Amino acid sequence: MYAGEHWQVARTFTTDTPAAKKAMLWIASAGYGLIPADTAICAYSATFSAAARDTVGASLAEVADWWQRLGDWPGPEPDRPRTLTDLARRGPDATIVAVLSEAYQRACGDDLLSAATILGTDALSVVGPPDAHPQLADVLVPVTATMRHTVGGSLQALNVRAAKYLLEHTADSSRAALREAACAAVPANPPVPRKAGQRMSDAEVRAYIRAQPSTSATQSLRQLRDTGRSCEQGRFGRLHAEIREQVHRP
Repeated sequence: MYAGEHWQVARTFTTDTPAAKKAMLWIASAGYGLIPADTAICAYSATFSAAARDTVGASLAEVADWWQRLGDWPGPEPDRPRTLTDLARRGPDATIVAVLSEAYQRACGDDLLSAATILGTDALSVVGPPDAHPQLADVLVPVTATMRHTVGGSLQALNVRAAKYLLEHTADSSRAALREAACAAVPANPPVPRKAGQRMSDAEVRAYIRAQPSTSATQSLRQLRDTGRSCEQGRFGRLHAEIREQVHRP
């Protein structure tokens, strides 16, 4: 069911981290609620991301209500915890590290706060972007874009890569330890992001390519960007191939 960089990294939590032998991976699903990672499920089309076509709600109240209703549903494995609060009740001495995007923090916020009151001090952490759900500030381990220079990968998988990095660099998985590791993971002098260049029309890109020596698309695009102009790589490659074909056409 799940694929992509985020999921591939998440799967390693139970194999490659210091706590792997005791760890269990759960999924916060907009279609099924809280489920163990080995649960057999059917395909579904639902997300908490407000901008997506398959969103289950636009407001904080709507997505929170949806998550609560999913928790009230028995789900595919009725004997297993259906919410983070249920999970905390089953193991009040356990530690929960929830890796959640902004949209999923908003949906699960009330559930997370309820679970935190059951667990011990520092035993519940939410790893993800700051300011998504102000009430989660006390349990949040903030992840910012600058951490990408330390953990690598794409921005889409930043939260999960950061979580793995933090778990690998802490003696325990308490919130205090994760926060300390998160602070250490932020570069002291992060690279200055490149400013977006001036966008060009297809006609302007074609004219630029015609005026260049016969170089590869990659080299030609790099030279273009050095002038302060920009073009998406795929579009530039298509136009470059089109012009080169015209030049070499008998």
